[in-house]
Amino acid sequence: MANLLRRLHWFAVVSLVGATVAQTTTSDATTEAPRSSSTEDWTPPTTPPPTHAPFPSASAIPLPTEFSDIPKSIVECWDSLISYGVTRDFLVQQLASGAVYSWSDYDTPTVTTNTYEWPVVSCSTSYPGLTTLCDGYPRANDCYEQCTTIRSSSSTLQFTQTGTGGWLTPTWSTELQQLPIPTCTVAEDLSPECSRLAEAYTWRTSHIDPTASISAPPCAVSLPPTIEPSPPAKARCSMHAESYEAYYWPTPSQSNSEAFCNNGTNPTDTPTIPGRPNTAVVSGLTFTSPYIYHILHNATVYKYAGQSSSVAYGIGSAIYSISSELPKLTFAQATNSILAQSKECHRSNHHGAVHCTISYKPDFAIQDLFTANAKAYYGEELATPTTATICQASYAPTIGLPLGEVASQNRIGEDCEWTFAHSGRTTLLDDNMFSVARFGSNDYHAITTTPGASRSGMTAVASPTPTN
Repeated sequence: MANLLRRLHWFAVVSLVGATVAQTTTSDATTEAPRSSSTEDWTPPTTPPPTHAPFPSASAIPLPTEFSDIPKSIVECWDSLISYGVTRDFLVQQLASGAVYSWSDYDTPTVTTNTYEWPVVSCSTSYPGLTTLCDGYPRANDCYEQCTTIRSSSSTLQFTQTGTGGWLTPTWSTELQQLPIPTCTVAEDLSPECSRLAEAYTWRTSHIDPTASISAPPCAVSLPPTIEPSPPAKARCSMHAESYEAYYWPTPSQSNSEAFCNNGTNPTDTPTIPGRPNTAVVSGLTFTSPYIYHILHNATVYKYAGQSSSVAYGIGSAIYSISSELPKLTFAQATNSILAQSKECHRSNHHGAVHCTISYKPDFAIQDLFTANAKAYYGEELATPTTATICQASYAPTIGLPLGEVASQNRIGEDCEWTFAHSGRTTLLDDNMFSVARFGSNDYHAITTTPGASRSGMTAVASPTPTN
């Protein structure tokens, strides 16, 4: 047990202080006790060394005149960071070699008994508005789980301790905590100064000992695209919107349950004037039946500007610059063309990363927001009606809006090739999609019309959410 604890403590300290980054050439001197030629005769030290080896030189190589355009304060800041790193790493290495583990055996082993208690909980689920419709699946407005503690349980563990031990650190270990950390900022990310520092870093690394290294300036540089698009190639663009809502024309005089049992298709309204579509004005926007109108609020259009990388590494993440900011975008779409997003995920092996494939199909039904179809709720693997309940409030669909069509209807980004960012481990079968998630029935507004004085003969309001 004593030997095991010694090993565990040693590995803990080495892990804590050993993860450092080399800065410049440092002294190889250590304060480890001298060893004899025979390792069998070596006795580990019982006390930490009273002092550490002399500090190595921490001065950085002066830059040549070709870098004289870099402000002196920026170079001095970088040099102070290099000096700090060299001194810090030296002290960490000295502490790692100078720490001593001390162990004392008890005259008589001690036995400790600990009792642990935990509650035993019983849970039940409530289903407000529970009903069963024509598909045979029980469904509720929501599903609430309520839990109560019915009793407590306990377990008793006993272990024997033969001694006690701990790491003895040198008295000079406080030098590491007291080492002043530079508070200056070398340069802003993606700034011209950072780009010049990156060039200076390349120069310095080529003029030091091959076994040494120096701290890179802690700022990010912009890497231009490695392949310049040739005409008539378009710029790569993306879009973000703060919020989403939609307006649609409902089927008159039909409850949710009636609409659901009539195949759950998207609603279509009846023309007020036979042979002519209904039109309505909502918040200054003109809506024409039977289209659904998607509204994206506070949209921002971005254009690809290259990659952002730290100075020391040439591979980074994509960066986009703001191209335009728009308070509102409107996208009209036929209700039978709304694209539902589906995602299939798998691991290549037991310990591999999860990889997902995203696809879109025109099978989203507005009606599902109010009374979800079992297939839309559960996916391809349907649950058995007798063992599952559809919780309407938990239905969380994701749809895709074709970015090219959204841009075309709003006359923006005509020089763009549109894309939407996803995880690097995601395969998109169509990357020209703006994914809209985390919306529900409250975000879909049914348009009701009343006679008005406009030329179209209609004004409109958004009706409240219909009930079953």
